[in-house]
Amino acid sequence: RGLTGTDPDRLKEEKARQMTTDLGFAHLRLPAQTVKKSRPAVDTDIVVSFVDVPGHGKFLKNMLAGVGGLDMALLVVAADEGPMPQTEQHAKILSALGISRVLLVVTKCDMASPAQLSDAISGSRELLQRVDLTLVDVAEVSNITKAGFGELTEKLVNALLDAGERESARLNA
Repeated sequence: RGLTGTDPDRLKEEKARQMTTDLGFAHLRLPAQTVKKSRPAVDTDIVVSFVDVPGHGKFLKNMLAGVGGLDMALLVVAADEGPMPQTEQHAKILSALGISRVLLVVTKCDMASPAQLSDAISGSRELLQRVDLTLVDVAEVSNITKAGFGELTEKLVNALLDAGERESARLNA
């Protein structure tokens, strides 16, 4: 919601429990002027589609239904908790499905000590390396203060355009 302005949790139960239980969808239109801040040579809008999947292990089937055909994953980890068992489960599934590129988004940065933030990032890096996923970048954000969302948008643009350039080069080779 902090990135797209859309709350992908649409079910009454999800709102009450503040937990995703089913697939949610959102999109983000990045106008050319925003894209140009990260890549001055690119003069086009980018539309990014998001599939919000449940994190809790009880809803693993719903998560599996949502991750097919993704170009990249945003792996969201709370700074005050670090990677959880379901984080590892999701990372393993991404790796098994061939979704190798991950942009790590560390949330709740305003609620964590510097040591907790550092531990969350290093623990996430170790996890991604262990399951053979490529960490494209790390973004630190706060949904409460809205800090870090500009940087997250820039990192998202760069990661998506880098992926497009690699795919174009592969097809032209």
